[in-house]
Amino acid sequence: MRGTEEKLSAFLDGELTEAERLEVEAALARDPALQAELETLMAADAGARDVFDAMLEDPVPLGLADAIRTAPDPSAEPAANRNGPASGWRWGAVAAACLLIGASGGYFTGTSQGVEVASARDWLTDIADYHRVYAAQDRHLVEVPAAEAPHIQTWLTASIGADVAIPDLTSQGLTFQGARLLVAAGRPVSQLIYTDADNRVVALCQIQTDAPRHALLEQRMDAFDMVTWGGNGANFVIIGDAGREDLRAVAEAAQIQV
Repeated sequence: MRGTEEKLSAFLDGELTEAERLEVEAALARDPALQAELETLMAADAGARDVFDAMLEDPVPLGLADAIRTAPDPSAEPAANRNGPASGWRWGAVAAACLLIGASGGYFTGTSQGVEVASARDWLTDIADYHRVYAAQDRHLVEVPAAEAPHIQTWLTASIGADVAIPDLTSQGLTFQGARLLVAAGRPVSQLIYTDADNRVVALCQIQTDAPRHALLEQRMDAFDMVTWGGNGANFVIIGDAGREDLRAVAEAAQIQV
């Protein structure tokens, strides 16, 4: 059959004419190899859908969230322009950006048996949930106070399996208050807690990983902004209230100290 893969793909998508569909069905009935090829395509299609569904659940990068929030409402465009080529291209580009950024949202943990893949949302969702609870605390904001900084470093380093340092962020207007030990994605995570002059909480969280180093990435999850990066055997995230304009600067200051 000429153009076999293309015709099978069209068959799966329901894009064949009635005559073409019958031709493919007859060919499948008499050719086991062709049936096997169809099953391979079906498995690949199912896998692609699973990946796409997972990408839709990834945290939204901060820049994309701002772009979507400030983008013009297409329904407000004149009817003559709403479905025109330019409008379709613009909104298609936004959708493509969502896919590209979502695909880069995961992190990888190497193992001696291969590569274990863990989605960023596995631990960042947990971090956001913890921050929502602990940032609202006053008397019980931290588990171990800043006065026990040497103990905090020893305790958290042993607990998470990666060196934990306490960055000095006073130049960013933040005061170290203490630390907690969390569990995210089923793994121990260190949480260093800072407050600014308005008692708003910013936290630095760290999880052990063998992932390669990666640069700062800004994203938004629920009511929080996050800046993540990786290096020195760990992944890091700085988290604070959505709309903090200094969060990247805070992350840059922390990054060079951990």
